[in-house]
Amino acid sequence: MPALLFVANLFGVSVFRLLVYAGLVLAIIVGALTIRQHYINKGYQAALVAVKKQDNIAIDAARKVEKKAAVCTETNGWWDVVSQSCKLEDAE
Repeated sequence: MPALLFVANLFGVSVFRLLVYAGLVLAIIVGALTIRQHYINKGYQAALVAVKKQDNIAIDAARKVEKKAAVCTETNGWWDVVSQSCKLEDAE
């Protein structure tokens, strides 16, 4: 409490007024941090949705390639990864 009295006398205000000012400053800081955290969480969720969407697209593309490769192997061919096409053994 002596430190609080010292600061109040330094600024020439009453202790009660100093406590009110400190409370207001603290409330503003807490409010600003709460708003900031809200937008951080909102951005994080949006990024997760975008990544999941990209993951689903990549998974679908991989499944299509797997199906094509399986059909290629069944027809006595081999799958060329670079050209993403089926190469028949007869056509080498």
